[in-house]
Amino acid sequence: MSPEPAPETDFANEIECEINDLVAEHGSERAALRAVLHDFNVLLADADRSVSRGYLRGLFSQGARPVREPE
Repeated sequence: MSPEPAPETDFANEIECEINDLVAEHGSERAALRAVLHDFNVLLADADRSVSRGYLRGLFSQGARPVREPE
């Protein structure tokens, strides 16, 4: 019986297969890299819009929310 491959080997093999599929889909390494960088930049832009930087730093903008006055 053959030993099970190490998880690192499986992960590395999976990455290699993904790279091969990406290059095959886009036709060249340069086009594949361009597609990956485009997707990365889109994700970064989306993350910038999704998270309040003040919230991450523990700060809140003055006047961002109306102050509720006691009735």
